[in-house]
Amino acid sequence: MNLMTTESNAQQTDNKDELSRIAAYLIRTCGLTEADFLKVIDAQRRSGAGFVDTVLALKLATPADIDAARSVSYAIKALPEARASAELTSVSDPFSPHAEGIRSLRTALLLQLERLPRDEGFINVVAVCSAQKGEGRSRLAAELAISLAQLDAPTLLIDADLRTPRQHRLFDVPEASGLAEALTQSGPAQVLNVDGLPNLSLLTAGQDRRKPLERVSQAEFRQLMQGYARRFRHVIIDTPAIAPYPDALAVTAAVRNVLLVMRRHHCRLAAAQAALARLQAANGRIVGSVLQDFQAPRSRRPRWR
Repeated sequence: MNLMTTESNAQQTDNKDELSRIAAYLIRTCGLTEADFLKVIDAQRRSGAGFVDTVLALKLATPADIDAARSVSYAIKALPEARASAELTSVSDPFSPHAEGIRSLRTALLLQLERLPRDEGFINVVAVCSAQKGEGRSRLAAELAISLAQLDAPTLLIDADLRTPRQHRLFDVPEASGLAEALTQSGPAQVLNVDGLPNLSLLTAGQDRRKPLERVSQAEFRQLMQGYARRFRHVIIDTPAIAPYPDALAVTAAVRNVLLVMRRHHCRLAAAQAALARLQAANGRIVGSVLQDFQAPRSRRPRWR
């Protein structure tokens, strides 16, 4: 069955080989039948819509199913032209176990977000938090954002760590007018395009980082996040460590969804439990936790729970 025959040339945006792989994934994972595909073809003839849009409109699959299918079919390739630190293994060594672990994390996270009530806001926004400094939080936030962008999904990475921001260094960009300026209205926020990663945008922490807690606690922060949630398919927010600063709790109160990052042999159990309790008290919704294990002898994959 040729799934491409009913798509008009003007609306055909998906690669034919990719569509075939997506269809195979949906058959294998979602149980789509020949009768389902006949419904899709009939609907395409009437509407002129593309295959993926029609499958979603008929509710034969969810957006998370499509993202997971694309992640499986995505052709992994090195990105030597990408402007990013060598620390970001998803770019510098995309065939490594660590990079594969990031892709597994991406798929698990998308499936978890898909289970959230659709009437709640910010279902596409995730704050990446850690109990202590040195957990690898900023690096993981950057690599997760890269991985999401590789699904051809417009993705925004926000550096909300106004204490010790790192994202501008990881992507080798200047500390331009960023989140701090947007919240003080002292200048327009510059959402930067990342060279070599066409679907990834970056909002740096900015330059005027005085009173960081007050900045992310104000109503304007939530309003700004609402705007970005509508503009981008995925929004990932890097935050300061929870133990020394309460800023991440203010971010959590605004967007709710939290990915908690810990590092093996670094984060103490008591610190992790305290961070979890504080996040939940801030109305945080833990959508997952990651155990970073940079010194594992056989694998450098982040472990997902």
